[in-house]
Formats: sequence, C-alpha cells, structure tokens
Amino acid sequence: AEEFLRQGGFSWNAGMFVWSLATVKAQLAKHAPELATFVDELGGSPDLDATIGEKFPQLPPRSIDYALMETADRVLNIEATFDWDDVGSWIAVAKYLPAHGEENRVNCDVTEIDSEKNIVFNARPGTRVALLGVDDLIVVQTDDALLIANRHQADDIKKLGPLLPPGLL
Repeated sequence: AEEFLRQGGFSWNAGMFVWSLATVKAQLAKHAPELATFVDELGGSPDLDATIGEKFPQLPPRSIDYALMETADRVLNIEATFDWDDVGSWIAVAKYLPAHGEENRVNCDVTEIDSEKNIVFNARPGTRVALLGVDDLIVVQTDDALLIANRHQADDIKKLGPLLPPGLL
C-alpha cells in the first residue's frame, strides 16, 4: 500500500458502493451465488430479523469486497474528494461525542467522580449514567441491552455477537 501511494496513479477502495438492486443481484448470481440466494431469501422473508439470524451464520465469512467487488465485471471507479470517517467502532464514534469531565466522551447526562477516558452512549432519553472510579470503559445503553466493555478491547466487541440473541448486537 505504501508503494502504491508513493507511485501515485492508483485508486483506493474505500468500501463505499452504489448499485441498483438488479445489477448487484445479477453480479452476485454470477460471482457469489450463495450471497444471491441469501439476498433472495431476505426479499421474500416475512420476518427479516429471524431470517438474518438463521441464514447469515451459514454464509462463508467473506466481505463483499472479496466475494463480489474483486471479481465483478460491471464496476466503475469514481474519484471523489470529501471528508470521510469510518465510524465502525465505539472508539471512532467517540471522536464525535461531546467531551465531558476528565477526557470522557458522552452523548447524555452523566454524573462522574474520579472517572476518566470513558465513552458513554445512551439511547434512552431521560436516563442518567453515573460513573464512579472507573476508567477506560465503553458504556452503551439501548432500549434492550447494556454493553460495558474495556475500551482497550473495543475491537473484540464483535466476539459477543454469536453469544447474544439475534439482532441484539
């Protein structure tokens, strides 16, 4: 990658795709038939969450980049200049949350004592979070779940997925 950047003249796949349903389905059928079948099953499902929970774990563990984009024959590259940040982790999201107290990042009402470098995201309006003597935590409250994790293990949060009920993480 560093050599490509030094040489110039290369485009970088940022993982952002725009396609029509007909085009992507045709390309999936040609290059990744198991994904095409999955998409068809989703389209005809009366219970999308249940279908995803049942069928998704059966798919090969490949990103859309490898499964389709590296082999598809109807791909265009469009050069664009704009700000972009992949907020695919709570560490990345924290950059956009207001600072509070001792290097905490929060989106809600927080009461804190001796607590530093925490990320608190609360999707339940009117619910206050209190922190006492804790550092480096990720605290995420939704309507149906509470996540508390060490921020140094943020990349491991995805490991909880198979252990939780479908649709929770």
